[in-house]
Amino acid sequence: MSSEIVNEKNVYMTSGAPLPKDVDTTLEWLLNLEFKEAYEKLINICSTKGYALTDILTDLTRAVIGMDLPPGVLAVMLDGMSNVEHRLAFGTDEKLQAASLVGVFTQARATMKVK
Repeated sequence: MSSEIVNEKNVYMTSGAPLPKDVDTTLEWLLNLEFKEAYEKLINICSTKGYALTDILTDLTRAVIGMDLPPGVLAVMLDGMSNVEHRLAFGTDEKLQAASLVGVFTQARATMKVK
């Protein structure tokens, strides 16, 4: 057993799944920071906490679906996120796909500003 204490954090850490607060923080970055800063923070959290981008992407998808977004923006975001997931499944470089993921959110923000 990795830890003597069974709690939410230790369960997530043992399984390798992203902590919900880390997913929320990542979503906050993607929605509010400039491309370069969001990308650097996303890469950093993946490397320091050992998260796979696919795991973060799965949890981000759930979070995005639960947001109150205009239907067109939601459709574009889910399409972009599914494309990133598809490319990751075929072994594309994770850093390149992290940039693509940040781009999806950057594009969605730009679309919402225009409307």
